[in-house]
Amino acid sequence: MMSRRDCNDADAAINPAATEVCDGVDNNCNNLVDDSATDASTWYADSDKDGFGNNLKTTKSCSQPAGYVSNNSDCNDTAATTFPGAPELCDKLDNDCNGVVDDNPTNPSTWYIDSDGDTYGDPAASAAVSACNQPSGTVVDSSDCDDGNALVFPGATES
Repeated sequence: MMSRRDCNDADAAINPAATEVCDGVDNNCNNLVDDSATDASTWYADSDKDGFGNNLKTTKSCSQPAGYVSNNSDCNDTAATTFPGAPELCDKLDNDCNGVVDDNPTNPSTWYIDSDGDTYGDPAASAAVSACNQPSGTVVDSSDCDDGNALVFPGATES
C-alpha cells in the first residue's frame, strides 16, 4: 500500500496524519476537502420539507446538505402539516407534535344537540358543540324549532 505524501510543505498542520476539520482545506492530504471532518455538524433529513428534521435520518457535513435541516424535532417527517407548533387539524394526526391527536383543532365541525332524538338539532348557540368527530347526542342539522318534542321538526306531518 502506498502512503500519502505531505501535500503542503509550507503548512505543518497539513500532512497525511492531520485530522480533517471543516475549513475548506484538505488537511490530511487525501485529495478530499473536509471529508469526515471531526467538527462536522449533524444534519437531519427533512423529507416533507416543513423545516423540521427526522432524528432517525442523519448525516454529518461541514455545510447544510440539500434536504436536511439543523433540528431534529419533527414527530412525523412524512406529513408537511405535522411539526412542532403547527396548527392542529381534524385529520387524525398529532399536527403540533404535543403527543395528542386532534386537540384544539383549527377546523372542527359544528354539531348541534338533539335532545328529542328527531335528528334535528337545537339552533341555539348554546346547543352548538365544536369537535372533530360527532359527539353522542348531536347532529349536523340545526333546524329544529322545538328540540323538546320529537314530533316537531322541519317537514313533520302537521296534526
